[in-house]
Amino acid sequence: MYKLLVVEDEVLIRDIIKEYFATRDYEVIEAVDGYDALNKVNQDIDMVLLDIMMPGMDGYETCKKIREKYDMPIIFISALSETDNMLDGYHVGADDYITKPFKPSVLYAKCQAILNRSKKTEKEDKEIIWLDASKHLMYVDGEPVALPNKEYLLMELFLNNKNQLFTRSQILNKVWGYDYYGDGRAVDTYIKKLRKKLGVHSHRIQTIMKAGYTYTDEED
Repeated sequence: MYKLLVVEDEVLIRDIIKEYFATRDYEVIEAVDGYDALNKVNQDIDMVLLDIMMPGMDGYETCKKIREKYDMPIIFISALSETDNMLDGYHVGADDYITKPFKPSVLYAKCQAILNRSKKTEKEDKEIIWLDASKHLMYVDGEPVALPNKEYLLMELFLNNKNQLFTRSQILNKVWGYDYYGDGRAVDTYIKKLRKKLGVHSHRIQTIMKAGYTYTDEED
Protein backbone atom coordinates (compact mmCIF):
# COMPACT_ATOMS: atom_id res chain seq x y z
CA MET A 1 0.00 0.00 0.00
CA TYR A 2 1.30 3.45 -0.98
CA LYS A 3 1.08 6.45 1.33
CA LEU A 4 -0.14 9.58 -0.44
CA LEU A 5 0.02 13.06 1.11
CA VAL A 6 -2.60 15.36 -0.43
CA VAL A 7 -1.91 19.04 0.25
CA GLU A 8 -4.98 21.00 -0.83
CA ASP A 9 -6.99 23.77 0.85
CA GLU A 10 -10.21 22.88 -0.99
CA VAL A 11 -12.10 20.20 0.94
CA LEU A 12 -14.03 19.00 -2.12
CA ILE A 13 -10.87 18.26 -4.10
CA ARG A 14 -9.29 16.45 -1.14
CA ASP A 15 -12.45 14.36 -0.76
CA ILE A 16 -12.53 13.45 -4.47
CA ILE A 17 -8.89 12.33 -4.42
CA LYS A 18 -9.27 10.44 -1.16
CA GLU A 19 -12.42 8.61 -2.29
CA TYR A 20 -10.83 7.51 -5.58
CA PHE A 21 -7.41 6.51 -4.27
CA ALA A 22 -8.58 4.86 -1.05
CA THR A 23 -10.27 2.09 -3.07
CA ARG A 24 -7.05 1.47 -5.01
CA ASP A 25 -4.65 0.41 -2.28
CA TYR A 26 -3.55 3.91 -1.24
CA GLU A 27 -3.51 5.38 2.25
CA VAL A 28 -4.42 9.05 1.82
CA ILE A 29 -3.13 11.58 4.35
CA GLU A 30 -4.66 15.06 4.13
CA ALA A 31 -3.01 18.42 4.73
CA VAL A 32 -4.96 21.71 4.48
CA ASP A 33 -1.98 23.97 3.68
CA GLY A 34 1.79 24.09 3.37
CA TYR A 35 2.45 24.36 7.09
CA ASP A 36 0.22 21.36 7.77
CA ALA A 37 2.05 19.44 5.03
CA LEU A 38 5.46 20.09 6.57
CA ASN A 39 4.17 18.72 9.87
CA LYS A 40 2.84 15.55 8.24
CA VAL A 41 5.44 14.71 5.60
CA ASN A 42 7.96 12.04 6.57
CA GLN A 43 10.14 9.35 5.00
CA ASP A 44 7.21 6.90 4.89
CA ILE A 45 5.27 9.07 2.42
CA ASP A 46 5.55 7.64 -1.10
CA MET A 47 4.19 10.64 -3.00
CA VAL A 48 2.92 14.19 -2.46
CA LEU A 49 0.07 15.81 -4.39
CA LEU A 50 0.56 19.53 -3.88
CA ASP A 51 -1.72 22.47 -4.70
CA ILE A 52 0.02 25.70 -5.72
CA MET A 53 -2.42 28.45 -4.72
CA MET A 54 -2.84 28.03 -0.98
CA PRO A 55 -3.14 30.59 1.82
CA GLY A 56 -0.05 31.25 3.92
CA MET A 57 2.68 29.16 2.28
CA ASP A 58 2.10 28.44 -1.40
CA GLY A 59 2.92 25.20 -3.18
CA TYR A 60 6.23 26.40 -4.59
CA GLU A 61 7.63 27.25 -1.17
CA THR A 62 6.20 24.06 0.34
CA CYS A 63 7.84 22.00 -2.39
CA LYS A 64 11.22 23.63 -1.81
CA LYS A 65 11.05 22.92 1.92
CA ILE A 66 10.03 19.29 1.35
CA ARG A 67 12.92 18.87 -1.10
CA GLU A 68 15.38 20.00 1.58
CA LYS A 69 14.77 16.71 3.42
CA TYR A 70 12.94 14.25 1.16
CA ASP A 71 13.09 12.99 -2.41
CA MET A 72 9.69 11.33 -2.86
CA PRO A 73 7.83 12.22 -6.09
CA ILE A 74 5.77 15.43 -6.02
CA ILE A 75 2.94 16.26 -8.42
CA PHE A 76 1.58 19.81 -8.54
CA ILE A 77 -2.19 20.24 -8.78
CA SER A 78 -3.24 23.70 -9.86
CA ALA A 79 -5.65 25.88 -11.81
CA LEU A 80 -2.59 27.70 -13.16
CA SER A 81 -1.96 26.26 -16.60
CA GLU A 82 0.46 28.76 -18.12
CA THR A 83 3.83 27.39 -19.24
CA ASP A 84 5.74 29.67 -16.87
CA ASN A 85 3.84 28.29 -13.88
CA MET A 86 4.62 24.73 -14.94
CA LEU A 87 8.30 25.58 -15.39
CA ASP A 88 8.37 27.19 -11.95
CA GLY A 89 7.00 23.93 -10.53
CA TYR A 90 9.68 21.81 -12.16
CA HIS A 91 12.33 24.31 -11.09
CA VAL A 92 11.52 23.88 -7.39
CA GLY A 93 11.54 20.08 -7.63
CA ALA A 94 8.16 18.84 -8.90
CA ASP A 95 8.07 15.60 -10.90
CA ASP A 96 4.84 16.28 -12.79
CA TYR A 97 1.93 18.69 -13.10
CA ILE A 98 -1.82 18.35 -13.56
CA THR A 99 -4.28 21.21 -14.04
CA LYS A 100 -7.73 21.64 -12.54
CA PRO A 101 -10.27 20.43 -13.33
CA PHE A 102 -8.90 16.91 -13.73
CA LYS A 103 -10.22 13.38 -13.92
CA PRO A 104 -9.27 11.28 -10.87
CA SER A 105 -8.46 8.40 -13.21
CA VAL A 106 -5.86 10.52 -15.06
CA LEU A 107 -4.29 11.69 -11.80
CA TYR A 108 -4.18 8.09 -10.58
CA ALA A 109 -2.48 6.97 -13.81
CA LYS A 110 0.16 9.68 -13.40
CA CYS A 111 0.82 8.62 -9.82
CA GLN A 112 1.10 4.95 -10.75
CA ALA A 113 3.47 5.63 -13.64
CA ILE A 114 5.81 7.76 -11.51
CA LEU A 115 5.77 5.35 -8.57
CA ASN A 116 6.44 2.35 -10.81
CA ARG A 117 9.44 4.10 -12.37
CA SER A 118 10.67 5.18 -8.95
CA LYS A 119 10.34 1.66 -7.58
CA LYS A 120 12.20 0.16 -10.54
CA THR A 121 15.03 2.70 -10.25
CA GLU A 122 15.31 2.05 -6.54
CA LYS A 123 15.55 -1.66 -7.20
CA GLU A 124 18.23 -1.17 -9.84
CA ASP A 125 20.23 1.07 -7.52
CA LYS A 126 20.19 -1.49 -4.72
CA GLU A 127 20.80 -4.65 -6.71
CA ILE A 128 23.87 -5.45 -8.76
CA ILE A 129 22.13 -8.38 -10.47
CA TRP A 130 18.43 -8.47 -11.25
CA LEU A 131 15.97 -9.83 -13.80
CA ASP A 132 13.50 -8.04 -16.04
CA ALA A 133 10.69 -10.54 -16.61
CA SER A 134 8.99 -8.40 -19.28
CA LYS A 135 12.11 -8.51 -21.48
CA HIS A 136 13.55 -11.83 -20.30
CA LEU A 137 16.87 -10.12 -19.54
CA MET A 138 19.37 -10.26 -16.71
CA TYR A 139 21.03 -7.01 -15.70
CA VAL A 140 24.59 -7.14 -14.37
CA ASP A 141 25.96 -3.82 -13.10
CA GLY A 142 23.27 -2.10 -15.14
CA GLU A 143 24.15 -3.85 -18.40
CA PRO A 144 21.53 -6.10 -20.07
CA VAL A 145 22.47 -9.73 -20.69
CA ALA A 146 20.27 -11.94 -22.86
CA LEU A 147 19.49 -15.35 -21.39
CA PRO A 148 18.00 -18.41 -23.11
CA ASN A 149 14.93 -19.77 -21.35
CA LYS A 150 16.61 -22.42 -19.18
CA GLU A 151 19.37 -20.04 -18.07
CA TYR A 152 16.77 -17.42 -17.19
CA LEU A 153 14.72 -19.91 -15.16
CA LEU A 154 17.84 -21.12 -13.36
CA MET A 155 18.90 -17.56 -12.49
CA GLU A 156 15.37 -16.76 -11.37
CA LEU A 157 15.46 -19.78 -9.05
CA PHE A 158 18.70 -18.57 -7.47
CA LEU A 159 17.63 -14.93 -7.08
CA ASN A 160 14.32 -15.91 -5.50
CA ASN A 161 16.00 -18.32 -3.08
CA LYS A 162 19.26 -16.67 -2.02
CA ASN A 163 21.53 -18.66 0.29
CA GLN A 164 19.41 -21.78 -0.16
CA LEU A 165 21.15 -25.01 -1.14
CA PHE A 166 19.79 -26.85 -4.18
CA THR A 167 20.89 -30.32 -5.18
CA ARG A 168 21.28 -31.06 -8.87
CA SER A 169 18.14 -33.19 -8.70
CA GLN A 170 16.13 -30.32 -7.21
CA ILE A 171 17.36 -27.92 -9.87
CA LEU A 172 16.45 -30.38 -12.62
CA ASN A 173 12.94 -30.77 -11.21
CA LYS A 174 12.35 -27.02 -10.80
CA VAL A 175 13.90 -25.82 -14.04
CA TRP A 176 13.65 -28.74 -16.46
CA GLY A 177 10.57 -30.38 -14.94
CA TYR A 178 9.81 -33.74 -13.42
CA ASP A 179 9.56 -35.39 -16.82
CA TYR A 180 13.21 -34.67 -17.65
CA TYR A 181 15.24 -37.88 -17.87
CA GLY A 182 18.76 -36.50 -18.38
CA ASP A 183 21.46 -36.43 -15.71
CA GLY A 184 22.87 -33.74 -13.45
CA ARG A 185 25.63 -32.81 -15.85
CA ALA A 186 23.13 -30.57 -17.66
CA VAL A 187 22.94 -28.47 -14.49
CA ASP A 188 26.72 -28.16 -14.35
CA THR A 189 26.82 -27.01 -17.97
CA TYR A 190 24.22 -24.28 -17.42
CA ILE A 191 25.88 -23.16 -14.18
CA LYS A 192 29.10 -22.70 -16.14
CA LYS A 193 27.26 -20.60 -18.75
CA LEU A 194 25.65 -18.41 -16.10
CA ARG A 195 28.92 -17.84 -14.29
CA LYS A 196 30.52 -16.68 -17.52
CA LYS A 197 27.72 -14.15 -18.06
CA LEU A 198 27.95 -12.93 -14.47
CA GLY A 199 31.56 -11.95 -15.12
CA VAL A 200 33.26 -10.58 -11.98
CA HIS A 201 30.22 -11.70 -9.97
CA SER A 202 30.50 -15.36 -11.02
CA HIS A 203 31.50 -16.30 -7.47
CA ARG A 204 27.93 -15.60 -6.35
CA ILE A 205 26.91 -19.04 -7.63
CA GLN A 206 28.75 -21.25 -5.18
CA THR A 207 29.46 -24.95 -5.49
CA ILE A 208 28.88 -26.93 -2.31
CA MET A 209 31.00 -30.06 -2.66
CA LYS A 210 29.00 -33.29 -2.91
CA ALA A 211 25.80 -31.34 -2.25
CA GLY A 212 24.84 -28.89 -5.00
CA TYR A 213 24.72 -25.15 -5.59
CA THR A 214 23.69 -22.01 -3.76
CA TYR A 215 23.54 -18.30 -4.62
CA THR A 216 24.78 -15.49 -2.39
CA ASP A 217 24.74 -11.67 -2.59
CA GLU A 218 28.05 -11.42 -0.78
CA GLU A 219 30.96 -9.86 -2.64
CA ASP A 220 34.58 -10.99 -2.26
